[in-house]
Amino acid sequence: MKKTKLLLIDDERPLLFNLKRILEFEDYEVITASNGIEGLQQYETELPDLIICDIMMPDMDGYHFIESLRSKGFTNAPFIFLTAKSEYDDLRTGMSFGADDYLVKPVKSAQLIDAINTRLMRKKEINFPLEQKLQQLENGFTLITNQEFFATINDIISYLQLLKNNNNIAADAVATQEYMNYIEMSINRLLQLLNKVKYWRDQEENIQSKSSAIEYVHTKELAEKTCKIISEKYNRKSDVIIDIQGNVVIPLTKDIFETLLVELIDNAFKFSEKGNPIIINTAVEDAAYIITIADCGKNSDAESLIAFKPFSLDAKPIKHHPGIGLGLAIAQIIIKNAKGTIEITDNKPCGILVKISLPIVV
Repeated sequence: MKKTKLLLIDDERPLLFNLKRILEFEDYEVITASNGIEGLQQYETELPDLIICDIMMPDMDGYHFIESLRSKGFTNAPFIFLTAKSEYDDLRTGMSFGADDYLVKPVKSAQLIDAINTRLMRKKEINFPLEQKLQQLENGFTLITNQEFFATINDIISYLQLLKNNNNIAADAVATQEYMNYIEMSINRLLQLLNKVKYWRDQEENIQSKSSAIEYVHTKELAEKTCKIISEKYNRKSDVIIDIQGNVVIPLTKDIFETLLVELIDNAFKFSEKGNPIIINTAVEDAAYIITIADCGKNSDAESLIAFKPFSLDAKPIKHHPGIGLGLAIAQIIIKNAKGTIEITDNKPCGILVKISLPIVV
């Protein structure tokens, strides 16, 4: 296990040696410096987890050291001042420069260890939400790369290998064109995946401009157009049954609303087999715009879809799921930002039923 690294700065050699020995006995890694100038060099080289610094030193005192440190953007490490001065004004001056704590010389080893542990624990508490978020992102991107990204890359490599092994490309033009089409489809799949990840990140961080004007969404036209495009993509135009009612103003731009429809309708096609119907309805009920999408697939169930979070710490691929679940996550964020609701239930006797309610802007 990696040791916690401390930077200890003091011009009193005997004290520096004694404190270093005490801290190393407590299993810390200790780097030392005799003044602020040496301290800056050591910090930039070693990037310690915490700094303990005397105030009165030659060449560069503790005040100028911490001021230089902060001006260079080094603000992450907790900072403890050591001082022989116990007057209140002197101590407050040290804190005003950005110190987290101070100890008055002669310092007892128990006091020093307690102050270090307290500051490191506080740093951990402050950084925990960020670390958790980074772990979630790492886990989510690992899931994406393992299940989708590398699978698509392998497809591209395989088709390229087939092309290389085709010794008579001119004579086998049909097969060559087929391989090229598959490569193009795989590349487009990668681009769509990367765009989904970027869109998810933007929505999660609420980057979408809050000043965007609310647009009048021609829901019927947009829904029919989206259904047509996606059904053609899966060669399943005859499977779609639609009943689109209502042109209303909802708190989403046209592009965002279209993204919502694309993600949910595309999922319905992924979850179901060719020849099984996909039913899409929209209606206005009690000042809300209701969208329902039902499929008759056998590849998933409502419980697993609801529980799955692609960027959670324990995210794993959904059993029998044809994708990674990122599209549904994007849809959920869009609906949440619009102050709407989404319900996912089992569509008896089989399949998934998704019901979205979006507020109507009067």
